[in-house]
Amino acid sequence: MKKLFLLPLAAIIGLLFFQGTQKSELSSNPELEVAGKKIPKKVMAVVDQKCYGCHNPDARSEKAKSKLDWDALQTLSKSEQSEAKDKIYEVLSEGNMPPRKFLENKPEGKLSEDELALLMKWSKTKRK
Repeated sequence: MKKLFLLPLAAIIGLLFFQGTQKSELSSNPELEVAGKKIPKKVMAVVDQKCYGCHNPDARSEKAKSKLDWDALQTLSKSEQSEAKDKIYEVLSEGNMPPRKFLENKPEGKLSEDELALLMKWSKTKRK
């Protein structure tokens, strides 16, 4: 009797574990568009590696999610997406992203000059 009880319990725990460890892959959608344009693969690679960890719906920081959620960005109107890109450019150009406090704990999160230039160029590009 105990064995019959443990088997379904183990299956449920296993499913919950694997469901909880799945990471959203922002770059898995090759048709991802912001402000009417596909996000270039190189930009997506930087976003996935350096930005998405804090700016996603499952992130710990409510502040980071409220400032920018890459998944929610896709649901905004094109004009709202353009405004979000402008804000991204502004924050990057002011040197406020990633935040200094974050970099104290995770210096590997710092954007290289090339990554910063790539994100700034993309975020400043206007849609046609």
